[in-house]
Amino acid sequence: MSHAKSTIRKPLIGFTLFAIVALFMTYLIWSTLERSVSGPTTGFTTTFNDASGLADGDDVRMAGVRVGRVQSIDLEDGKAVVSFEVQDDQQVYANTRAAIRYQNLIGQRYLALSLDGPTPGAPLSGGSALHLPGEDSFDVTKLLAGFQPVFDTLTPEQVNSLSESLIQAFQGDEVSLTRTIAEIGQVANDMADRDQVLGAIITNMGVVMRELASQGDQVKTILDSAGKLVEGLNGSSQQFGKAIDQIGRTSTGFAQVFAQNRATLKSAGTAADDATTKLIASGAKLDDLAFQLPIFLGHFPNVMMQGDYLNIYACDLDIAIGDVLFPPGLINKIGGTNHSVVCR
Repeated sequence: MSHAKSTIRKPLIGFTLFAIVALFMTYLIWSTLERSVSGPTTGFTTTFNDASGLADGDDVRMAGVRVGRVQSIDLEDGKAVVSFEVQDDQQVYANTRAAIRYQNLIGQRYLALSLDGPTPGAPLSGGSALHLPGEDSFDVTKLLAGFQPVFDTLTPEQVNSLSESLIQAFQGDEVSLTRTIAEIGQVANDMADRDQVLGAIITNMGVVMRELASQGDQVKTILDSAGKLVEGLNGSSQQFGKAIDQIGRTSTGFAQVFAQNRATLKSAGTAADDATTKLIASGAKLDDLAFQLPIFLGHFPNVMMQGDYLNIYACDLDIAIGDVLFPPGLINKIGGTNHSVVCR
């Protein structure tokens, strides 16, 4: 009986440890994905005409700093009621306005809280609704869809032809410039024959203008940011100028070096070309060398097999000075024709 309990106890302990680790990892992953707000929070609500893109769990930010999260989005009387929570140490006032902003390029949004005025109003208690209506998110799809009728009037061949003509015109081709003007005129004539299309464009652009008008604060922020960017670039104009001058001086130095060594470089190129030509012409000799070299290297270890010195034997020695004094073969006959074991 005790043996059976011992047999069951080990798997039970292992399963218990596995379950504890699995539960801990599940909680860790859940808490990471939930992105809960640290510390105590206070809940508020606000109303939007259109809350497209906003979802439960999205950030609530003040001045770009995350201070809370969206809890829920409900539909009441044709309007979107957004419930959210913020940290207790962040105060929400009567003139606080909520706006839906883009968080990144993939379309994720967040709820931005800001004061509608230079000074804060009366503080709001927890569970209250913001007094000011929410600022709806700007729908980029409507802006792009406003130009859809224009794109529909052009065939792919016309788009390609117009693009090619514009490129050639920018390169200074007067014929292409004339052709471009003619094609633009043809497009204008085609558009003139499409009153309904023009009406649709005007209607869509009206919707876009109303959207922009309702996003006045965002447009102002964009213009202010663009102005600051231009001011920053203007303030760095001297640095850009110095960098361009330095690049120019460096390029001039490279040009002078190449000009001074042009003859040397040309001579080196000619010599390399001649060497390559001779190497190609000696292809048969190189093939023979490649065939004989392994044989030579195979016998080379025998020369040094006795120690760190060369082990070379002179098996045949013949000295000839012309055909009169020491004629060829004379010394070899005097020495005899017997060879040692190494030379046999």
